[in-house]
Amino acid sequence: MKKRIVILFALIISSLMVNAQKEYRMNKSTGHLKLNLNGIVVEGYDGKEIIFSSKNTPAEEVDQRAKGLVAIAGSGFTDNTGIGINVKENGQDIIVNNIYSNNSDRLTIKVPKGMKVSFNNNSMQYYDDVTIKNINGEIEVSTRYNKIRLENNLGPMNINSINGSVDAIFTSEIKGPISIISIYDYVDVKLLTTTKGDIELATNYGKLYAAKEFAIAVEKTEAEKTINKPIATTTTTTTTITGSTGGTANNNKSLGNQTNNNLSQTLTFGYSYNDGEKIKGKLNGGGINMIFKSINNNVYLRHQ
Repeated sequence: MKKRIVILFALIISSLMVNAQKEYRMNKSTGHLKLNLNGIVVEGYDGKEIIFSSKNTPAEEVDQRAKGLVAIAGSGFTDNTGIGINVKENGQDIIVNNIYSNNSDRLTIKVPKGMKVSFNNNSMQYYDDVTIKNINGEIEVSTRYNKIRLENNLGPMNINSINGSVDAIFTSEIKGPISIISIYDYVDVKLLTTTKGDIELATNYGKLYAAKEFAIAVEKTEAEKTINKPIATTTTTTTTITGSTGGTANNNKSLGNQTNNNLSQTLTFGYSYNDGEKIKGKLNGGGINMIFKSINNNVYLRHQ
């Protein structure tokens, strides 16, 4: 019985060691952190280090055939951190790349709050959620399929996604400009009702929704709206009238004392592109520039 307990305890310890969190630290509190990864959690904090951590990293099976060889990757990068990524400093830039394109480990990075953070992923096959929170510096995100979540950041920020949704929650006064755009998915934003800004909400094929607590002073009195349907742009009517001086008009239709021998009518139709819905206006008298836009989906503006 005692032997079984010892074996069980050893197995538990072994499992904890295998799944232990691995870390890589950099003594850096300023600069521009450029992330070229599949997915990420970035969290700002009051510190002077960048801390990369990888949770539940599985133990690598030893390949006996690979003894004496070095693993290489098509990316051209080597793991210089021990957690499956390559980190390189270039002046004020800290550039982070995956070693393997199919890396499924979603890293967590703790960053000094004032740093600028960029995230980029153009992969159509390998992607995971992107979460960025508590950053006081500038944020740039450019993705294809990643879902993006932004929490308690101050801005400025430029967020662009092709197929992923964007959720942004601002819990304090923010710095502009702020631009959040998704092509095919929704954009959902929470703002303080006291936010001062020049705001633009737009969608081509979706709808715009806003909390009633926001009093947007719209620049134009009427929202522009174009419906995709044929519009008669040019109308030309040609009518030939032949008068009758008496007698009988053979197989002609009489119009009083006139006979209509020939009636021709030409209509030219044009098609307009869908300009969708757009609202430009001011919140609380105006201030920072804010754009929240989706081409093919809805835009939501909520109060915090």
